[in-house]
Amino acid sequence: MVNHMECKQRPIQTAPRSEVYTPGPSPIDPTTWRAPTKSTRAALLTLALALTSCQNMFTLADDKTLGAEAYVSLLSEETLAPPGPTTAMVEEVTLRLVTAAKSVDPQVANAFDWEVKVIQNDEVVNAFCLPGGKMAVYTGILPVAGGDTGLAVVMGHEIAHAIERHGTEAMTRQYGAALLIQILLEGTAQEWAELGSSLLQLSYGRDAELEADRRGLRYMARAGYDPRAAVEFWTRMAELGGEAPPEILSTHPSNAHRINQIKSLLPEFIPIYEANRVDTP
Repeated sequence: MVNHMECKQRPIQTAPRSEVYTPGPSPIDPTTWRAPTKSTRAALLTLALALTSCQNMFTLADDKTLGAEAYVSLLSEETLAPPGPTTAMVEEVTLRLVTAAKSVDPQVANAFDWEVKVIQNDEVVNAFCLPGGKMAVYTGILPVAGGDTGLAVVMGHEIAHAIERHGTEAMTRQYGAALLIQILLEGTAQEWAELGSSLLQLSYGRDAELEADRRGLRYMARAGYDPRAAVEFWTRMAELGGEAPPEILSTHPSNAHRINQIKSLLPEFIPIYEANRVDTP
């Protein structure tokens, strides 16, 4: 997607909450949490440092822990939409896309704990998927999506960010290998919680956005959603631009570049869609 940084400028909520998010046990319990075994973790991190030049110092388990921490923090400050047709549509689209992702990229997708919530805020045109599979859709993006296929464009893109692990890659770049090795080996529960919170302030680069566009198209085509809808969706997003574009466009490629790339990819993904399309009356 869609930049998940909208929370930096989130309007103050004054309306009564229609639903309060009640998380389960904290993903990081300071009373029971223990740092990973040093010898094992040190060997793995040293190998990762040598082989990947610190592209991502986190494990898939770290992605889940950090994403869950950030999710609890963000949703505790938001109003959730009540159960109904809107939440049902979001859940159905998400289920189909996650199923597709598990088929295309099983090693990562099957390791994550997928969950989606709808945030009641018509002023925010945004959606996100945190590392580890925790997702949210703001009601403000639904009119732009225009239906389930348009929503699949956004959520396919966001799920692709999580599968490609762009969040923890960005965190690796931001913090640097030396500091992260120290935290991963000996960090306290508070330091891990702060890492999770920092996910909400990260931005992806434009190369990562284009990569997520491509993989997101594959997911939506595999899930039976017409990838041609991506051109229409991003065209509508561009029309919301002007001097103050939506937050989700702030770190994205230019509209023309994105749309041209999507058009060039359609011949690859339309046959996948045709083989998996769901015909409706």
